[in-house]
Amino acid sequence: MDHDARHRDNPEYGLAVTQIHEPGALPVDTGIPARHQYWESLPGDVTARLMEKAGRTLTWWAGPDADGRPSALVAGDRGLCRVRQELRDGVAEFRGQRVRVEPGSLRSRSFDGKPSPDGRAAAPGAPGAPVLRLGLDEQAQGVLGHFPLYVQDFLQRPFLSGRSGGEEVTADWYYDETVEAERTVWFVAVCLSTGRTLTVAEGTRSLARGARPDRAEWQGIQCHEARLTPR
Repeated sequence: MDHDARHRDNPEYGLAVTQIHEPGALPVDTGIPARHQYWESLPGDVTARLMEKAGRTLTWWAGPDADGRPSALVAGDRGLCRVRQELRDGVAEFRGQRVRVEPGSLRSRSFDGKPSPDGRAAAPGAPGAPVLRLGLDEQAQGVLGHFPLYVQDFLQRPFLSGRSGGEEVTADWYYDETVEAERTVWFVAVCLSTGRTLTVAEGTRSLARGARPDRAEWQGIQCHEARLTPR
């Protein structure tokens, strides 16, 4: 059964509208290497174990965490894996964690990133229905807001259907920027997760020099949803 069919069979699906976020600023520190270069700077045994534990890769990135310490995330068909450098007794070492993907639960979908053909300005849902909101911080909302509304709906809806058990949603994201002569290109990836549910999206968008932000074009967006095995 495909993703949409599964949700249509759920009476909660389609009765509410997920919150659609506005795009926020995407500041870039040019002194931090992009994900491929940063990944290469991590110990080989650390990255090899990450890839092994995650399985087939859905998205990944590497870079400094909020404290400026080396870190990486890999979401795969076997698990959501994170690693970060920590100090223990004055010695830096990498510590990792994995939450397993429930076998057979992964569902994937591609979006072309084009505006809705019917010109809709809201996510799917019944007219006049209440808006369902996740408790995401302002920066997470701003990153999520760069994705088209149907992608935002895909990412958020599983956590609002009651299947996440009311747990707080963790938002992880990454983006990098490449400035070219005629355009600017961003790679953007987002993972939303609880102990029971995972959604992932990644894509590349470009904006011609001098164009309005709403004229940015996506080169395809890959999205995934899976159930996670509680710890």
